[in-house]
Amino acid sequence: MTASPGPGDSVAALRAPDVQGAFKGRTMGTAIVGTVLVVAHNSLPPAQDEWVHYCALIAAFQDTGTAQLVLAEGSGPNASQRQQALNKVPKGFAIPPTAVFTRSALVRGIVTLFNWFTPRSMRAFPPGDVAAAAVHLKMTEAQLQHVLDVAHALLPPEP
Repeated sequence: MTASPGPGDSVAALRAPDVQGAFKGRTMGTAIVGTVLVVAHNSLPPAQDEWVHYCALIAAFQDTGTAQLVLAEGSGPNASQRQQALNKVPKGFAIPPTAVFTRSALVRGIVTLFNWFTPRSMRAFPPGDVAAAAVHLKMTEAQLQHVLDVAHALLPPEP
């Protein structure tokens, strides 16, 4: 991914005034940064209780969210969990632009598959491609870097 903030920077990122509802579990972390929903998950499949927390954020976020950022170290949710997330929004809901930062070819394939069923709002980016992701999310690179700093702070350690 992009360079991770140091330990002091992680705390500072999560204490920024625009960060709300920060949650860090053993498989994933979530927060809302301004109007951006942030999800960071390690290489483990998302734990169901942590996924339920994320789904609750989706429901609360649907009317105000402008973008989503996903930091994905692993394959992410299973089909049932993806359906649970989709069930939190009304049928026909337009998913906001979503940037998925990942090294994984499998995750990039899942993003492509997901786009078959959504209006192509998700795009996968290699680590460090902040410029292209910022354009996709309609943010400045500085704004996106702040959101990425929060995502790195939320990322649970590898087991």
